[in-house]
Amino acid sequence: MECSPNRYSKRSLLLALLCLLLSLIVGIARREGLVPPSLRWAAALLPVLPMVGYFVGLGQWLKTMDELQRLIQLEALLIQFGLTGIVVMAYGLLAKFEVVPNTGIADSWPWLWLLLFLGWSVGQLIVRRKYR
Repeated sequence: MECSPNRYSKRSLLLALLCLLLSLIVGIARREGLVPPSLRWAAALLPVLPMVGYFVGLGQWLKTMDELQRLIQLEALLIQFGLTGIVVMAYGLLAKFEVVPNTGIADSWPWLWLLLFLGWSVGQLIVRRKYR
């Protein structure tokens, strides 16, 4: 039941790495004062461009799957969505009651992305085991 790498998965990996690389370059350039104030918005949104291509590629990849693979992806996304919602709500409530630090979205977005991808990976493991 393993999916072999195809052109969509290779392109998605390259786009994700490009997004990571652009995020690092923009972050370092901003920290070093190399981004002019008039171009801050463009520099901030630059890593988003490959991310758009990434999600378009995911949609194309999904269209190449058979029904069982689509069902597996849907169930994995349901697990990811539920896990992310529970963790975000729990953290938000703990922050409201001053049990954990109250961080803004600008500080926590890398952790949210990590949670999304880990949640999807865990969902894949759970659902694939169910359909073996």
